[in-house]
Amino acid sequence: MYAAALAIALTACTAQAEEPAADPDTEQGSAEVEAAGFEEPGDPYAPTDPELTERLHLPLYDYNLDEYEQWTIRRAQDVLTVDCLDELGFEASVSWETDSLEELLTHFGPHHSYRRYGVASTDLAEEYGFGIPEGDDTGNPWTVADASQEEAAADAYTGFSHTGGEIETPSGDPAPEGGCKHQANLGINPDSPPPGEDGYWSATEGEPMPDTPGLHSRVDDLLGESYSAGMEDPAVEAANEAWKECAGLSGYTVGPGGASEVMGEGGDAVLSAECADTSGYLDAFVAAETRAQEAMVEEHRAELEERREQLDAELAAARTVLGW
Repeated sequence: MYAAALAIALTACTAQAEEPAADPDTEQGSAEVEAAGFEEPGDPYAPTDPELTERLHLPLYDYNLDEYEQWTIRRAQDVLTVDCLDELGFEASVSWETDSLEELLTHFGPHHSYRRYGVASTDLAEEYGFGIPEGDDTGNPWTVADASQEEAAADAYTGFSHTGGEIETPSGDPAPEGGCKHQANLGINPDSPPPGEDGYWSATEGEPMPDTPGLHSRVDDLLGESYSAGMEDPAVEAANEAWKECAGLSGYTVGPGGASEVMGEGGDAVLSAECADTSGYLDAFVAAETRAQEAMVEEHRAELEERREQLDAELAAARTVLGW
């Protein structure tokens, strides 16, 4: 999700603050000017459901940044990307209104858990059914003023020419190794791994994806493994049968996560969510994943703790970039 040039940001920003007037005695850097346009959210977790968040909590979440923290790093990366593009002569700026952090936390929660087992919130099911509201197409996390330079800026961003030629910049300076995206990553973590020759990051055989700022690929992989283990847990299988009976779906090979495929997008999402609760499905699945993850944590503890420390340092660096 990080690899594509001009990738649409997963999350978004809050209200803009007035950009301070330039101090004639102080020359602000480009990144400082960009960061000045962004205020720290007062209570970013206000849209979440604390009880549901706690109920669905899994051990591996403790070793990863939550959605708001990852979003903070992405916003800092956008500021540093624009700083890099500006140095190459592009008139670039951060798109502060890109997407919506509030929407992300409302529908998925701090750890993307509210829909891990199907629609888990009856309140959200009542308001939105199985879906989520389609936000406005707010574009890229950064833009360039001259539309004719968009392709060149995208190449400078990735450090890879999609036409096979040289990367041309308005200043005439070469794009930095790894592109402005990698330079932004280095501004968050000086040890951030470079992309491949094609401008993308990829996993090697037997190893997770390289960890660029904000990411914890080992946790992501282990979360997938624990989910698969949960699907095969006898208590979860029994609870799934109880959920199907409650939801009127006996005879179907389906669980809460696939309810909309059987009931339709306009189906009774509230019934599905209520049945996931009363059947014990949610609690059984969380318990099964917790057991699996506790063993995983014991096996990978040193690696998990080391990366968590790095993530905390990356978050602190991102907050510094944003002036928070």
